[in-house]
Amino acid sequence: MRDLFTAGTPQTIADVLHSKDERVWQQQQLLNQFPQGTVVALKMNVPGPIKTNAQLQDLFAVGKQQLEAKFQDVTQLQAPVVTTTNAGTEVFYVFAEAGLAAKRRAIAFEDQEPVGRLFDADVLMRDHQHYSRSELGDSVRRCFLCERPAKECGRNRTHSVAELQAYFNRIATEVLGDD
Repeated sequence: MRDLFTAGTPQTIADVLHSKDERVWQQQQLLNQFPQGTVVALKMNVPGPIKTNAQLQDLFAVGKQQLEAKFQDVTQLQAPVVTTTNAGTEVFYVFAEAGLAAKRRAIAFEDQEPVGRLFDADVLMRDHQHYSRSELGDSVRRCFLCERPAKECGRNRTHSVAELQAYFNRIATEVLGDD
């Protein structure tokens, strides 16, 4: 079985928060540049201090390809913007599609097994900053391990980092094969 977490630079909470600030800045830049477009920001929810390495990049590439397949019939207003730091890889798309329609596609990607569950695909428009599942009458995201609401498990630290990493390793082995 693969072990995705043996290589990489450990990140601190400050590093992750800085990455979040950079993500928000990038989203705002794209919304300002394409005020009629819909921004879809894709990132992987990697548990623990290691957020990127070659194997995680390979897994990210599979998820990116699967998300792009969900949007293959939608006009892109610019080439995707990919950023990679030690805090992980993110890709930003700008589509000529209504926000709610884009969110439906993003949810279809996130809910597909197995890779989509590892990702967040945020959908934003200038007039309505962020679209949520509840706006579509969809249920909240479920935990990888127990099917309770993911935010609840994350907030309560219901599962250990080791348990969550084991889930990632299992999915990576299924998707990418053994080392």
